[in-house]
Amino acid sequence: MTRKNSITQPITNLERLAVELRKSRRERNMSQQSLAEFANVARRTITNAEAGKNIGLKELCQIANALGYELTLRPKDTVVFEELSTIFRDEA
Repeated sequence: MTRKNSITQPITNLERLAVELRKSRRERNMSQQSLAEFANVARRTITNAEAGKNIGLKELCQIANALGYELTLRPKDTVVFEELSTIFRDEA
């Protein structure tokens, strides 16, 4: 049975962020509760973040830091290293 609010194909920045948070937590074999304790936030905050729901900026930073990330802002049209292979792929 599929959850009603689960995100299957990320479209917006918020949805992509939610998917990446969940993926990062799972790659570290952490439960939502253990991440919440490490980030010093409520478990419900982790649940909301992973569902793409609204959480505070402070809490988002705490979660990202607990997962080993830092948040940065960049202009929308900026190319990042991970995208270079897509941009410069050979057109056959």
